[in-house]
Amino acid sequence: MFSFLCFKNDMQIYKIPTYNTTALKQKNSNYSSRHKACSLNNDCKKVINTQSYVSFLGFPAAKRLQRSDYLISGYIREIGKARNFYGDRNLVDLSMGNPDLTPPQKVKDVLRAKVNDLWSHRYNNPKGEGVLFHTVAAWAKKRFGIIINPRTEVMTTSGSSDAIDHVFTAFANPKDKILIPNPGYSLYDDLITRHDLTKVSFNLFPQNNYLPDFSQMPSDAKILILNYPHNPTGSFANMKIFEEAVKWAKETGTLIIHDMDNSEITHTGIKPVSILQVDGAKDIAFQVHTFSKAQSMPGFRVAFVMSDEENINNLLNAKFLSGGSVYVPVQHAAAVALKDEEGYVEKVNKIYRERKNTTISWLEKLGSNAKASDGTYYLWVKVPPEFTSDEFFKYVLHKSQVAFTPGTVFGSNGEGYVRIVMSAPTDIINKSFERIQKAGIRFDIPKSKLTKDVQREIKMMSDNTYFVESKADRDLKQYKLLLAERQKELETRFADKSEKFQKFMPKLNAQLPWNILKDGQGVYIQDVQRGIPLFGDIKDICPFSDNTEYIKLAEDIKNQWLSNSYTGADILPPYKSQTFYPDAHYITLRSEDGKLQAIMNIELQDDGIMWGRSLNTAPWNQGENGQIRGCRKAVLARMASFCLETGNSVLKCATNKPENIKLYKSIGMIEDGTRNFGGEINTVLKFDKESMQTFLNKYQINLAF
Repeated sequence: MFSFLCFKNDMQIYKIPTYNTTALKQKNSNYSSRHKACSLNNDCKKVINTQSYVSFLGFPAAKRLQRSDYLISGYIREIGKARNFYGDRNLVDLSMGNPDLTPPQKVKDVLRAKVNDLWSHRYNNPKGEGVLFHTVAAWAKKRFGIIINPRTEVMTTSGSSDAIDHVFTAFANPKDKILIPNPGYSLYDDLITRHDLTKVSFNLFPQNNYLPDFSQMPSDAKILILNYPHNPTGSFANMKIFEEAVKWAKETGTLIIHDMDNSEITHTGIKPVSILQVDGAKDIAFQVHTFSKAQSMPGFRVAFVMSDEENINNLLNAKFLSGGSVYVPVQHAAAVALKDEEGYVEKVNKIYRERKNTTISWLEKLGSNAKASDGTYYLWVKVPPEFTSDEFFKYVLHKSQVAFTPGTVFGSNGEGYVRIVMSAPTDIINKSFERIQKAGIRFDIPKSKLTKDVQREIKMMSDNTYFVESKADRDLKQYKLLLAERQKELETRFADKSEKFQKFMPKLNAQLPWNILKDGQGVYIQDVQRGIPLFGDIKDICPFSDNTEYIKLAEDIKNQWLSNSYTGADILPPYKSQTFYPDAHYITLRSEDGKLQAIMNIELQDDGIMWGRSLNTAPWNQGENGQIRGCRKAVLARMASFCLETGNSVLKCATNKPENIKLYKSIGMIEDGTRNFGGEINTVLKFDKESMQTFLNKYQINLAF
């Protein structure tokens, strides 16, 4: 029997089985919901890695949960741990096939339009929408030269994994054998486990360009999964292979799933062929396509599957068992994406081609002989001699904060390799490999040739005993030292001033929460017009600062906000005249390019209460079509944090703008009467200490360390 230890962390209760409850102690209570790796001691890590999970109520979990090796969750957990150690802002994730590009503009426009269509929100046909089926049929004829009946031979699914899941439901009984590639996409294994089926791997080797040998296949399998272009290697299958596959499947009575999720990503310009181009293939094969890769739509969870009418009908019956369907606006957006009237796929291929060539150049410089494959936006790269895949993955991750995927995630034949995904812009890829180079990591140096200290570190990384204090903890300690220095500086500034300014002084004995938004810290914001995530940096200007601080701020407002391009912008009078009050505390937000995105000040008024004043965002951020999202909440989060670090338990704001009232209420402020400012009646809203902390708890996901 297991005994249990419960511990509370990040507002959740975790129950972990262990043979020794006293060995499990939480090492670090400062935990971010963004950092999904708990900082626990090594005994706890070893227990977690056994994966012997139970439900929260203590009921034994289903045996299928213990059959999975959870390889994907294991490496993702290691990346989460690294984010916690080094800061998520410092980590570059080149491990997951998760495009950083945004979908075509027409896709977003159609999605928005259909969401506003009142008929879109009812239960819809689980099989899918006719608009997508007809688009698929036209695309399949143009792309592969195959004829698909749009009414009977295509079905919509919630991603390619959902399609495979339904095929298993429709055609496989418990214990049936499922043939999957090794190396291959690990989710196949997980779906087999979910359905209590029997996994049988068939080996793929580089000397055969990762193509199957059907003479070595068992003849008693129920389903064979093929995946070309191949994940993780990027290899293509030619028509001869598909002809052999169809012939073998008909002779053995085996159903084929061809997972073609990377069908449109091509490095050389050569496009892969389809198994459905083989005569009679529709009788025994499903082909699955997703919009996740070439159309950059993984979050839409939409795919389609093609086969003959009887197969599709059985697939639909399987879907009825689980219920659900793809949201109608998403299907309309997918249809637009597949038509590709903008030439989006060609643009995406150009971007990935540049990134892949950049990565290849770096790999060659670092001693690798990796070559670009025909398709996918992956690179399959040998690890240095004497390293295992997992060792090298952790070595690169912890020494340079760059994440690859260990090859063993894709099966035993993935040992000795890592997968690198082109999921970051070229400049980030360059910076990533510069860090790898600076860390002294090469692909042609055996592990035994590294220094003893480095070998010792690698061993600790491998056995999960490697520990670094979390970036959030280190930052908070450093910030407390900064506040102590600030206190001394402000004591000098306030020496001949009113005692009320003591309220601006940091309280060094205050118990600061880990998720306080610090002066100088980064936050996540979004450029919604360009469709890219950004970092913003918070900076304070303390009362009675050096005049150069105000001059720089005035110049930024004049040059950036008051240009002729923004004549209709709402700029508050003091900012228009570049008037700053030295007895106020200013909070600014700038993006990485140095542009001033938002500003606000905090004043002490006659009632001795902190008041937030003059919140203004940059002109380009105003209105419904504002460019940068998240700016106002960022400066408000810093405002609440400033109150906590100075020991002020009440903060008020006054506004006569309905949009500001809505904003303040959305972060937890409550109405507190009215006040006359400049002859205008303003609604007063109030924060107390508890509501400020509640707001910061919600805002913490936006903190960048």
